[in-house]
Amino acid sequence: MDSFLQVQKSTIALLGFDLFSENREMWKRPYRAMNVFGIAAIFPFIMAAVLHNWKNVMQLADAMVALLITILGLFKFSMILYLRRDFKRLIDKFRLLMSNEADQGEEYAEILNAANKQDQRMCTLFRTCFLLAWALNSVLPFVRMGFSYWQSGHAEPELPFPCLFPWNIHIIRNYVLSFVWSAFASTGVVLPAVSLDTIFCSFTSNLCAFFKIAQYKVVRFRGGSLKESQATLNKVFALYQTSLDMCSDLNQCYQPIICAQFFISSLQLCMLGYLFSITFAQSEGVYYASFIATIIIQAYIYCYCGENLKTESATFEWAIYDSPWHDSLGAGGASTSICRSLLISMMRAHRGFRITGYFFEANMEAFSSIVRTAMSYITMLRSFS
Repeated sequence: MDSFLQVQKSTIALLGFDLFSENREMWKRPYRAMNVFGIAAIFPFIMAAVLHNWKNVMQLADAMVALLITILGLFKFSMILYLRRDFKRLIDKFRLLMSNEADQGEEYAEILNAANKQDQRMCTLFRTCFLLAWALNSVLPFVRMGFSYWQSGHAEPELPFPCLFPWNIHIIRNYVLSFVWSAFASTGVVLPAVSLDTIFCSFTSNLCAFFKIAQYKVVRFRGGSLKESQATLNKVFALYQTSLDMCSDLNQCYQPIICAQFFISSLQLCMLGYLFSITFAQSEGVYYASFIATIIIQAYIYCYCGENLKTESATFEWAIYDSPWHDSLGAGGASTSICRSLLISMMRAHRGFRITGYFFEANMEAFSSIVRTAMSYITMLRSFS
């Protein structure tokens, strides 16, 4: 349980929130969110760059990538503000259920610890990819200027985001201020994405652990009498139903986020893939490749977690099938009642639980569809260049 709370605190603290305090203390470190306001302030200048480069496919794609990134970052930050109380309630539910299950036996605590260790590994990988993309985004302008100066003896000023400012960035003072502003604002894209995505991964990992505990209990339940068997099964079914209810709460919070993530990721992948195909043998190719990897991992996390949650919730059906229910039942109407409850539970578990983005399901099939669609868009963009 401690590792679960550590993940929640560390991810939310990136934006200055403390969901474990009272509402009046929610903004414990408000200065950390200044980078989000920075990306909101720079948004009009990115939009101006998109309009200015409308007729140049490559520069337009580069500016559109930046525009989509800022839109997604601002949307995720607004969702964190809007859902902060819901997240706090969810975290409190998880803490209570985890504490109850861990106190019932070491084997249950071990299942929860294994889930949290896996969650921490995934979150570390995800953060590393995002921080690498952010670092390359900050270094790339200097690489571009260095290569341009080496080849032609002249270098145009470059910024982390394609922006069109109303002042002259060829003046060193203006360029330095513009660069610092752009680099600072780019963290406003990274932090909301890292916070929301890692929290989702943490929630789903522990939900899978709850389903595994329910499977473990139903496979090993023993009852000396029909009454004892019914009481034991009722507790297992209550755990399963509670886990399903928490899945519904989580899905309700993340539906708009997943929908926006998949739609924008599809557009980002097609444009980044186009830029990577053009700059494959150039220095920018490394940057675009890392960016593509980050976007793919971001979409993969939602699909992978959704697929795992669906699988673990549906596996409860087979756990009931493999349980020693026949050894704990005798003859009579009571045993018929227990069999009926087992059949109903198996029918419900057969459907599992599906994480959705309103009109689609977040699973590995959706992930493959995103990648295939992006590749078709890349082919279309190359035909226009």
